[in-house]
Amino acid sequence: MTLRCSHTSCFVHDGEACAVGHMDVTQCPLWNKADISVSEAETATMPTSTTQARVSWSGSALGLADIANLTPRGRSILVGVLGAHDAGKTTLLTGSYLQLLRGARLAGARFAGSRTLGAWESLAAWMRFDDSARSPCFPPHTPRGTNRVPGLLHLALRSDNDEFRDVLLTDAPGEWFSRWAIQENAANAEGAHWIAQKADAFLVFADSQKLSGGERGVARNDLRQLIERLGNHVTNRPTALVWAKDDHQPSDTICEAIRRALYEQIPHSYETKCSANRPGSLLAALETVINSAWNKPRANAVATPVCSHQPFSAFRGHYANT
Repeated sequence: MTLRCSHTSCFVHDGEACAVGHMDVTQCPLWNKADISVSEAETATMPTSTTQARVSWSGSALGLADIANLTPRGRSILVGVLGAHDAGKTTLLTGSYLQLLRGARLAGARFAGSRTLGAWESLAAWMRFDDSARSPCFPPHTPRGTNRVPGLLHLALRSDNDEFRDVLLTDAPGEWFSRWAIQENAANAEGAHWIAQKADAFLVFADSQKLSGGERGVARNDLRQLIERLGNHVTNRPTALVWAKDDHQPSDTICEAIRRALYEQIPHSYETKCSANRPGSLLAALETVINSAWNKPRANAVATPVCSHQPFSAFRGHYANT
């Protein structure tokens, strides 16, 4: 086996930095508490003494341990991106990232970095004109991976008045949401349930191409089921229905049925349209919920009722029971 640190949130054995800040991992007391019963052949995989500084993230999609290390530095926004398989979720995320790299703004804020640059670039590589032997295409289908927690893509944004936000975007396979829409506690849809519970805002994708094609009836019913399921959890969180691939136009009957389900279940929701043929529309669709979630409403002030008008009885200070 490979030597692992005894700190549950440290991934130095995977090539990342020490979770408690030691540049030389052999000097870390938590590392020295690790199981050292490894063979001589495996010692080559153990970290060696070094004076080089490394960042505490790998560039891949974030997980729960990474969230715990990221969120203490400032306010964060978790956006749940929901929709069926091949609805355009990953294309919108990747297209938005490419627009930010070109200097575009998101919710009036500029791009200020990312801890998932490796994950972003692996998606963006599919859409770039940098290989004469391969023409650009849409990113591949998001793999299912673990069913419990989605991969999270990170954007750091800073506004003109120096307000800073970490934006986390879920990149999950559509199969999760299809199962979750049918059965809330489905065995293979824990990730979709996690998104519904934890997200600060939601983007729900309507695939206009499928809704106007030969399987439009099935696509309509699946989308309505997803909206109804989400309506049981969304409360007052910002929610937008994204009419993706809007080069295709569903019939008025189908659009009306979807809108009726949307506003019955989530009355405060709104709609937006996007298409890969209009790159700016991808960023604008994401902006609809980021704007609403940027400044969350403050909690109501705690009101202490007056139970007596006698000065002594109305005292609200600390006291000790005798």
